[in-house]
Amino acid sequence: MNRRDFLTASAVAGLAVCAPVKAHGEESGAAGMPKLTPPAKPAKLNLSLQWGMIPGGAINQKLDFLEANGYQAFEIPTGDWLLKNTDELEKAMNNRKLFIATACGPSDFSYADENRRNQEVEKFLPQIEKLGQLKAVGLIICPARGKPELGLKELRADFVSNTGKRISEKAAECGTLIVLEPLRRNETPFMRQVADAACIARDIGKGCAVMADFWHMALEETSFMGAVISAGPLLKHVHIASLRHRQIPGCDGDADNYVDGFKGLKLIGYQGAVSLEGGVPKGQNKEELLKRMCDLLRAQWEMA
Repeated sequence: MNRRDFLTASAVAGLAVCAPVKAHGEESGAAGMPKLTPPAKPAKLNLSLQWGMIPGGAINQKLDFLEANGYQAFEIPTGDWLLKNTDELEKAMNNRKLFIATACGPSDFSYADENRRNQEVEKFLPQIEKLGQLKAVGLIICPARGKPELGLKELRADFVSNTGKRISEKAAECGTLIVLEPLRRNETPFMRQVADAACIARDIGKGCAVMADFWHMALEETSFMGAVISAGPLLKHVHIASLRHRQIPGCDGDADNYVDGFKGLKLIGYQGAVSLEGGVPKGQNKEELLKRMCDLLRAQWEMA
């Protein structure tokens, strides 16, 4: 058994320990471990695209494309786009079965200057209000990028008790969430694994959740399934891309295998979006690649 397989098995066993133990005489799992408790609702594969990846120009054209091609959700930009387009987007969503997964854009709370950290908080508060109006799942937050100016312990303490806490409290008031995104080690030394994000989210409390990104997990995690299970019900969003070049899934051939992660999503009864965050190979037809991606992900979901 290699290290990845060992840690996958360990993660599943850990979840089994946390599951309610069956009454005496009921069937147990392997090695006397209780079986995993089935999720209250079966997991769903809700396919999603980021706004810039959706074909079409006007808002309704993009939403029409999503509905016509079997998507269930989408991501929108943060910043001025969100503030200026909320009302139009809300109107366009009337009588549609789509849901708004997240708003995605840059964030950084690792400045040594307290005023700059406060400015970062303040700029997101009106955006949180708009996301609440749109009934979006949440706002993706990366607490630190590059080399943090704060020490990692100081950054964590401040984010949990101050910057992240203030935004999450606002999110809870507005009926939405902040969704913590772990990054790769070349992007930040802070919060690189899903379990790290889940621990921070638990410390922050109400209004805070986490996401998993297959591209980041491919470098930082020993097991896709184990990473997903480590977040459990706190997992509210997923990013996906091809695993070699961060393009549309399927562009990297056999390397693009997400079955292990999909098994984790099924085990926790995941209800959120699985959203493409990747590029288009030069000279290739985006719409055709998106169709192939949908076929690939649905097939692997059935395999999981």
